[in-house]
Amino acid sequence: MLNDSDATEVLSGLDQRIVAALQISPRAGVAEVGRILGGHERSVSRHLQRLLDTGAVRCTAEYDRLRCGLGPTVRLRLKAPTSCLKSIVQELANRPDVLNVAAVGGAVGHLWCELLLESHRLLYSLTTDGIPGLPEIDVRSSHVTLRPFLTEAEWHAPVLTEEEEKRLRASLVKPLPDSAHRYELTPTDLRVADALMKNGRISLTDLGSGLGVSTATAGRRVTALLERRVLHLRTVVDPALLGRPVQARVRLKVHPAGLEEVGSTLAASPAVRSCVAVTGRHNLLADVCVEHETSLYSFVVDTLGALPHILAYDTDIIRRLPPDGPAPRTAPR
Repeated sequence: MLNDSDATEVLSGLDQRIVAALQISPRAGVAEVGRILGGHERSVSRHLQRLLDTGAVRCTAEYDRLRCGLGPTVRLRLKAPTSCLKSIVQELANRPDVLNVAAVGGAVGHLWCELLLESHRLLYSLTTDGIPGLPEIDVRSSHVTLRPFLTEAEWHAPVLTEEEEKRLRASLVKPLPDSAHRYELTPTDLRVADALMKNGRISLTDLGSGLGVSTATAGRRVTALLERRVLHLRTVVDPALLGRPVQARVRLKVHPAGLEEVGSTLAASPAVRSCVAVTGRHNLLADVCVEHETSLYSFVVDTLGALPHILAYDTDIIRRLPPDGPAPRTAPR
């Protein structure tokens, strides 16, 4: 269950730059990407289409769970029987309330999964009754998400210049400063969201046609969802394709006085793919993706070692298991 990095072919330099551009701005046009990256539009179009056709890259969208009333998530460290490990992983991956699954390298049967908490009663029963429908799984620890410092949807490969990143961000929809904490989605909103989840780069013409509205109306609907931060666009790609095959989950015990500082500092690190404050003895979880194991060592020594409020840490080498994409795969009620 270790990262089989040797089996993954790393994308070319141009492909990595195109992917990074789409991670920042998933709906950026080919002409815009080519202009910012200094590449010919035809070349960028050809490379991007190949990335999409082969499934190396997928542009999609995901709900902001709290703003849509979907509730928080809990990250679970699990122990599953080795005799039925494959079937358990498949069952977890197919559940609409499971957002992602990862195997822990070097620890047979140990898994991480992120579970959508539809009710707090589920949280209370997890440690006693386990995951509903999967009684054979032992829940070793649970961590409810309190505050995301960085989500996977916000991370991008660090291969662009500051100026290129700035120009890509200039065309993004700006969130409203006074948007409500909770937003009630209309049936049309749900249809727009569903279309963007299937294809985050769908043209406004095709979107409008599918909805039975004008192109301008489709554009306004998309903008409204993004402005109110109830929907986030995302470009999904395996970090190994970007030359970062070593993935780790770092569990940190941080003094409360330094939690904001440590979380913000880690969120700004190019090696950190996501960072969330959580409940539990380890109150901060950071997912890291780097070039090799020595880079992980450097991250521990140079990045974590420079932060005075970290009291303890633990590291798992992990491997994301398919499907690794946006979540949830259910609509808000």
